[in-house]
Order: sequence, then C-alpha cells, then structure tokens
Amino acid sequence: MQDLLKNNNIPVHFITPPCEDYSWLDFGLRSTILEDHDEEFIRDYLDKLAPNTIYHLKDILQCTYTILQVPDSQEMMVCGPVLFAEISPSLFQDVIQKMKIPEKQQPVLQGFYLRLTNFHSLPTYNNIFFTLGNHIFGENQYEIIFNDFNDMDSWYGTYVHYSNMEDSRMTIRMIEERYEIESRILDAVASGNETKAMNIISRAASPNLPYRLNNNLRNLKDYAIAFNTLLRKTVEQAGVHPIHIDAHSNQNVRLIEQASSPEQCRAVQLQIVRNYCRMVRKHTLKDYSLLTQKIVTYISTDLTADLSLNAMAELLNVNASYLSTLFKREMGVPLTDYVNRQRIEQAKKLLVVTDFPIKMIAEKCGIPDVYYFSRMFKKRTGCTPKVYRENTTREHEP
Repeated sequence: MQDLLKNNNIPVHFITPPCEDYSWLDFGLRSTILEDHDEEFIRDYLDKLAPNTIYHLKDILQCTYTILQVPDSQEMMVCGPVLFAEISPSLFQDVIQKMKIPEKQQPVLQGFYLRLTNFHSLPTYNNIFFTLGNHIFGENQYEIIFNDFNDMDSWYGTYVHYSNMEDSRMTIRMIEERYEIESRILDAVASGNETKAMNIISRAASPNLPYRLNNNLRNLKDYAIAFNTLLRKTVEQAGVHPIHIDAHSNQNVRLIEQASSPEQCRAVQLQIVRNYCRMVRKHTLKDYSLLTQKIVTYISTDLTADLSLNAMAELLNVNASYLSTLFKREMGVPLTDYVNRQRIEQAKKLLVVTDFPIKMIAEKCGIPDVYYFSRMFKKRTGCTPKVYRENTTREHEP
C-alpha cells in the first residue's frame, strides 16, 4: 500500500487526531512564513471525515491532499501535498496575495513548491487511489469526495470551439473518442461494475466538447443532465424497473442544477455513475421471466400490500399454482418466504435508522400483528426486534 504511494512520490503520513502539531503537513511552510498561522483548516476537516471514504482536498496553496480513515482504526492516512498545476508567475503571485506573504519570505515559498511532486495527469493520480481504495476498503465499498478540487478533469473536462478547429478530421476523431468513452462507461454501468466504470473515467484522456453557451458551468450541467438520461436508459435496459429509476434520476438532475462550480458538477456526475452501478447490482431482474420481474418489483414497491400467492395470481391474472412453481424455480424460495425475508430486512433497517415503536415498524413492513412480527423476526435473526435494535445501536456507538 505505502509502496504504491512511494513509487509515485506521494508523501504519506499516518496520524491519530487530534495532533498537537501539523507542521509536517506543509513541510513547516506556514509556521515559517506566517506570523499568525493556524491549522484549524485541517483540524476541522479531519473531525468531519466519514469511514469508507476517500477525500481529495485542495488548499489555498493549490496543494492537493488525499485523506482517508484507516478501517477499524482511529488512524488517518494523509497523502500529499502534490500539485496539478505548473508554478507559473501568475499562480505564485496569486498565492502570495491571498496569504499576504512578506517579500523576504517569498523565496521560502519558492523552495516549498520545488519540493512537491507535480502530477501532470489527474487521471493517473485518480487511478492510484482507485487501486488503493479497492485494496483498503474492498471493491465498490467506498466513496470519493472532491473538495475544491479545481483540476478534477473527467472525460468531459476540456472544451474547444469546433468552429475554430483547423482540421475537420481532428474534430471527427475527438467526437469518436468521446462517444467511445461514453459507450465503455455505459457498458460498465449496465453490468453494475462500479470499479470498471471509475477506472475508465480515471484513465481516459479528456475528450473535447463543443461550447453551446458562453458559460462553462452551464455547458457542464447540460452535458451531465444529458448523460444522466443515457445512464437512466442503460439501467432500464439492464433490467431495473422504472419504479427504482425515476425518483433517483430526478434527484440527479436536482443535484446537478444545485452545483455552484464546475468542480461540484463533475463530482456530482462521478457519484451519479457510481449510484447507477449500485442500482443495477441491487435491482436488476433481466435474467428472470416477466412475471417474476413484476412480482419482485411489486413487493419492493409496497411491503404493506396483500402479497399472498393468491393476491399476486389475481393481480397478474395467472394460475396460482403455476405462479408458485415459476417463482420458486427462478428465485430459489417460495413466494411467501421471499416476502417475509424482504419484510424482515426492511424491519432491520427501520430498527437501526429510526426511533419508531416496534409496533409501528411491524405495520410499515406489512405485519400488523406485532406479536407475530416479533416471533417471525426472532426466528429469522435469532433475537427479538428490541434486542436487535439495542445491539446494533451499541455497535455503532463511538
């Protein structure tokens, strides 16, 4: 794990907050060049970290840090600083003005930048942490969050005016490359392969998009919304019922529109791709008959409905005996057992994330008799709903 970072010249520190001293974070730069330096920005940030999450953070020095909490530990892994921009005179002057660095200390700042690893390819950097995330957390078991990560290219990150292209053949090639990348991403999403989708995005060179408006953020949003439509159609063709897609797709559009910067818009779209992959893995029914697909979708839509075999047969206008045989052959369990399992799984979630009384949870799961619910719950989990809630709450206490 550390060899991967070392081989790519990425500094790494393992710490257990709170720390008395964070000067190692910037090689002592702030404490040297600033009279009233503070480390609150990193201290506050570390306090807010969630488990199974990789955070990319860019500070006022234009340095990028990647931070994560080590599983089953209080330790944090802090990687960086690294750069994603050439240290031009304009960037150097911008940092000097923002940090109000006195002239006599400016050579120290220059020396600091000379020590940093400069990644000219953000996809290469991203791929390092996709590999690291899979190793530390497990494949598809973690989130990635970008905070003020202005250099976060993605497959749609570079813009050109087609009308200004001197070589029309180059224009054709760029369009073909963009469509090819999109197609590969959609294929990965169709199979629910989150890691493959993220790797395609991280490794792909940034294809060019046409300006439609003289507003980069609006162009990005329009493209993200259009790509969300492609993703929505892809997961539907992969066997996910529209009942699971519709609300999610509408929420994606709202998140895209709420983005206040190109960086936020790009981060939202990355998460949208991940979520569609997970939706396919959770809800795809493409390998089942149409009847079984309808039953499973109906059950997941309303657990409080009458989900008995006879009710399902009447709803679908088929013979109950035939339906029972078909469902058990395809799902591996009788319809009643499947329904009860889904109800207990939903009850387990409600016991953990809500304070609802057990009687109310039973009703919300389609079992109005709380005593029967408790017996069924204990039979399937080995403990009563009350004990399950107490034990699970205790496990999540700090």
